[in-house]
Amino acid sequence: MTSILIIDDEPAMAPLVGMAVDDFGVTVYCVGTFQAAVEFASTNKLAVLLLDLALGEEDGMALLPRLRAVPSLETVPIVAFSVHHSREAEAMSRGMDGFVKKPFTLATLRSTLYRYIQP
Repeated sequence: MTSILIIDDEPAMAPLVGMAVDDFGVTVYCVGTFQAAVEFASTNKLAVLLLDLALGEEDGMALLPRLRAVPSLETVPIVAFSVHHSREAEAMSRGMDGFVKKPFTLATLRSTLYRYIQP
């Protein structure tokens, strides 16, 4: 089964994303650290990865090259999300595939993810 992986230190994101994509035929998972994301990605097929730029002690932006270095994540779209809207241009210039501004509506999140997961 195809999966969406959320890297966020706030586990409540998984149910929100699940509501946005409930008819896409995907499963939504949430991990709180880079290492957990790498471990998950090594054994699961991912359709898209959502990366919080404010990830506790880690800066999500700094994780992007490390994520791209993981063979199973090289071609997986990575979409950043953040309350810091000013980071959008930086995120896109560094190679993020998309950016979602927090707070977001389910419709916004759904349309963003639909680009990468078409039911």
